[in-house]
Amino acid sequence: MTARELRDQFLSKVEDGTLTERLFSEIPDVVFCLKNLERVYVSANDAFAERVGLGSRWEVVGKTAEDLFPKVLADHYQEQDNEVIESQEGFRERLELVPLRDGSLGWFLASKVPIYGEGHHVIGLASISRDLKIPSGKEQGFAQLVGVVREIENHFRDDLCRRHLATQADMSEAQLERRMKRVFGMSLSGLIRKTRVEHGSRLLVETKKSLSEIAQDCGYSEQSAFTRQFKSTVGIPPGKYRGEFGGWW
Repeated sequence: MTARELRDQFLSKVEDGTLTERLFSEIPDVVFCLKNLERVYVSANDAFAERVGLGSRWEVVGKTAEDLFPKVLADHYQEQDNEVIESQEGFRERLELVPLRDGSLGWFLASKVPIYGEGHHVIGLASISRDLKIPSGKEQGFAQLVGVVREIENHFRDDLCRRHLATQADMSEAQLERRMKRVFGMSLSGLIRKTRVEHGSRLLVETKKSLSEIAQDCGYSEQSAFTRQFKSTVGIPPGKYRGEFGGWW
């Protein structure tokens, strides 16, 4: 029997339809939800309810993204849902910056996959989003990354050399990537992008600098490159972000 056959044989015997919900209810830093084809939430965990300011996951069920998020974010999530359902292909660990209700910025790794029913027809989608918390400094291997993190914080505007950063940490490039994943939950390039986009998001809200000036200040030689990366991370272009979130909450 192959591994896939063994798995399928066991899962075919599982009667508990709430198994997935119960599992994700035990992971407080992972937001989980299920949507049907009408993009209505049919399941969620308490971490999701907490993120949107509700007291219970049951207050999420029956609502849509438009009911829970500002329109600009709801539209972005709708685009993602359409992409997943129409292509029948999901995405995993997409780095996202999300403005939270307390005015702070939250960094998450989001994944979405289609859900199949009888006849292998798509009946909805599942989504998880993992909070990228700042390391406490006590994680195994963190000490070796301190110099790399400082180098990124101080020189994110420059064209950072992966080999140089690895040498600074006394590791190979492959070792550095594995250590970054374990401690920060993201790749080296992901941390550089996070640092640049976060800096840009603050400049958009806290200053009156032009988009081209902000792009340069974030390490992009062209405004278009900054706009593309900002939009792919936040879901909206920087100009719209400034208009929506400059004093939004």
